[in-house]
Amino acid sequence: MDKNSRTGKTIRNTMVTMLCQFVYLLLSFICRTIFTNMLGAEYLGINGLFTNILTILSFAELGFGSALVYRMYAPLANNDFNKVRQYLRLYKKVYNVILIVITVIGVLLIPALPYFVEAPNVKENLTLLYVLYLIQTLVSYVYVYKKSVLIADQKNYIVNIYTQVFNILMNVAQCAFLVISHDFVIYCMINIACNLLNNVFCSIRANKEYPYITETVEGTLTDEEVKGLITDVKGLLLTKVASTAFSGTDNIFISAFIGIKYVGILSNYTMLFTIINTVMNKVFDSVTSSIGNLVVTGNKKQTEQVLKRIFFLNTSLYGYVCIGMLLLLREFVTKIWFSNEYAMAQSLITLILIEFFFRSIHYPLYTTRNAMGCFSQYKWVFGFAAVLNICLDFVLVKPMGVSGLYLATILCRGITYFVDVWVIYHMEFEKSAFSYFKLIIQWLIFLSLCGVVLTWIFSFVGIEGICGFAIKILITTLVYAGFYFSIYSHTEEFCYFWNILQNLTKMKRGKKDEIRNSDIS
Repeated sequence: MDKNSRTGKTIRNTMVTMLCQFVYLLLSFICRTIFTNMLGAEYLGINGLFTNILTILSFAELGFGSALVYRMYAPLANNDFNKVRQYLRLYKKVYNVILIVITVIGVLLIPALPYFVEAPNVKENLTLLYVLYLIQTLVSYVYVYKKSVLIADQKNYIVNIYTQVFNILMNVAQCAFLVISHDFVIYCMINIACNLLNNVFCSIRANKEYPYITETVEGTLTDEEVKGLITDVKGLLLTKVASTAFSGTDNIFISAFIGIKYVGILSNYTMLFTIINTVMNKVFDSVTSSIGNLVVTGNKKQTEQVLKRIFFLNTSLYGYVCIGMLLLLREFVTKIWFSNEYAMAQSLITLILIEFFFRSIHYPLYTTRNAMGCFSQYKWVFGFAAVLNICLDFVLVKPMGVSGLYLATILCRGITYFVDVWVIYHMEFEKSAFSYFKLIIQWLIFLSLCGVVLTWIFSFVGIEGICGFAIKILITTLVYAGFYFSIYSHTEEFCYFWNILQNLTKMKRGKKDEIRNSDIS
């Protein structure tokens, strides 16, 4: 397998990402455990609330990064270095404006904080904590424009290595200072420093990988190119609005209508989802640029084939995770990790997992749409879904609590998911969208069958504690694998990934043989 091919680059990106993310996942889990034990649920709530507020402020980015990465695929493929420099110069100017906008809006929101949060057990000044979270958001945009060259050129693994190295350093330092001082302010400052250093080091690496980006830019983008970029950003704007409404407002509603402590309790569940999503998204981010390169140099049939393969791998992994969490998450949080103080109703956990699953299997389609530059089609639907989500949140939060917020999100995400399937299949591939919906229905039936069988088997497991929990994980793995191989082992997608796995195994054996032969000689 050629390491410089699309498949080779994708595999390398994925393997490096998985290794880094595994270490980060473990440390994040340890850090959250120490955080919860040292500071408590209200501090968790503050963390979740301010993160939500600043997610909304990040709306100022407008999806410009995704649009610019798409526009850089062709210049990089054609070695048009000056064109790359022109796009980067524009990117830098835009992000300077974004920094100013986020700073101004963030400061103007300070007087409104008392309406969103009441935390009597938090000893630090809430305004100070909010400002620290605002600075965290701002430093995430410093020098970030140079990362786009690495991403567009299918070298995500470089960005991922730097990101995870600094994430690991951040978690180690945060854990140490929490144990020593119990100081939340220092915890936030470490986050700021590591995020800034990550961007600085990525920028330096980009300069080394692409020395031409530091050279003088000749000329400017044509009016047609600027117009095309603006069109893409406009199309992404309402998508960004919908995404922000879905994921960036729930904690605000919970804090305002239910209480900041419940934000903290919920965050221990959603934190596990976030870790898994981060791992998986990094893996599939490494595929985006490969699809973008394929769009420039390949054809629609190949692109659809890649989409189906990504969907298959994505759903295979998320299906296993979601089935396991549905049956074991509540037990893990209340019996293994913490205590019944952090218990939530199983019905709410089920809703959270349904939302998580549909959001997760949407990602391959969203990735393909971005890689193909399909930013403008039916963009008004995303605006409608965002407004509908917020309206339903207001209507449902009081009578149904957090469950109402997740019901609203599931409904509105379903609308945007349907639109993305329609745009990719009906408009781009010029095929019936039903073929994709058929895949989803098949997977839902498969997962339902696994869930029913596992629930029945668990009723016979009488062992409690860590041993019982480990036995249930093993049973879940065996049952899922059994059904999975019996149903999907004959499919083209399964055979494709199985062949890749076999090739990787042969490559490793070949390298070992070379080492042995060299030792003998």
